[in-house]
Amino acid sequence: MFGRLFGKKQGDKNPQPNPEEAVLVYLDCTGLPENVYEECDLATLEDRLIKVIERDGLGEFDGNEIGPTEATLFMYGPDAERLFAGVEQTLRAYPLCQGARVVIRHGGPNSEERELRL
Repeated sequence: MFGRLFGKKQGDKNPQPNPEEAVLVYLDCTGLPENVYEECDLATLEDRLIKVIERDGLGEFDGNEIGPTEATLFMYGPDAERLFAGVEQTLRAYPLCQGARVVIRHGGPNSEERELRL
């Protein structure tokens, strides 16, 4: 009964993707060449990421957290691998992302994830 109310079809073998899949980008705020910090800023990077994510329907950019040595960018969507594939070129092209650590998480917190360096 609840399945009919909420749109789940009986025998549906393809569950809906998890909207909590994530791409988390950890940027180095202290170890890059000084000219990178002078010429690049977080707002420009975020604007570029938002544009790609919205244009391609990949999910959402959910903001940042800035600490003393690193900044974290939070992006969420139904398919973390597709989300990363969509934003990867933007991240690799922006100097502020040099050496960034990227976590691609397949589900909510504590789910399977993979990590890479840009």
